[in-house]
Amino acid sequence: MRRVKGGLGHQLRAILVLAWLNGLLPIIRSPLWTISTLTMPISLLVLLTILYKNVGLVMGIVGGLIWSMLSSGTALIGDAAYYRLELKFQQMIVATPTNPLAYTVGLALSEVVFTLPGIVLFAVLFTVITPVDQWEALRVTLSLVLLWYSVSALAFYSSTLFTYIRYIWAVASLLTLVLGILPPVYYPAIYLGRMWWLAYLVPTSSSALIIQDAVGVVHYSPLQVNLAYLSEVTWCLLGTVLVMRVARWRSS
Repeated sequence: MRRVKGGLGHQLRAILVLAWLNGLLPIIRSPLWTISTLTMPISLLVLLTILYKNVGLVMGIVGGLIWSMLSSGTALIGDAAYYRLELKFQQMIVATPTNPLAYTVGLALSEVVFTLPGIVLFAVLFTVITPVDQWEALRVTLSLVLLWYSVSALAFYSSTLFTYIRYIWAVASLLTLVLGILPPVYYPAIYLGRMWWLAYLVPTSSSALIIQDAVGVVHYSPLQVNLAYLSEVTWCLLGTVLVMRVARWRSS
């Protein structure tokens, strides 16, 4: 049977090669980069634990997991823009059967490598401090995967809006702070009072709502949790459309 040019097999190989090229190789050569991804979430974990004891510890672990996935996604803004504007690497990819979504997922997986120590650290703390059953663990994992995908897709689209590289990494860092601190990630959505529904407008707080409910630190209604999943799926669909149909793929 003849293989289809640019078929699923090619897209999967492209994803793995990009993850290896932009993720595994750089981190082997410069492992200290991984430490920088841990400073902020660990600092917030320690601060919350000191201020609020056990509840603060759980909220810090939940926030650390979300922060790790968020920073993994937003970091793609800098790398994707650098590859497109400086190295012209994206132009070479355009000449292959690789589609924009496979390119985005490949780069997104490579960013996970940089944040993997943080993901592992907070996953271990999560397992030890907040033991949950298999169903709840599946809920948490699904929420984090949806968060990673949606933020990565939106980050790639955002990278195509830039025409200069000068401030790109500063923008990515500020975006991480805004999405990781201001929304109800390190605090319950109920603290927003009647405006608690604002949590659904941001993928990080939607994920936090699901995980907070899963570990029992905050109890939300089934409707609220289901709406949080709907919000995450909506962000994923929006990100996919932006990557495939709107993002600047070919140079004009």
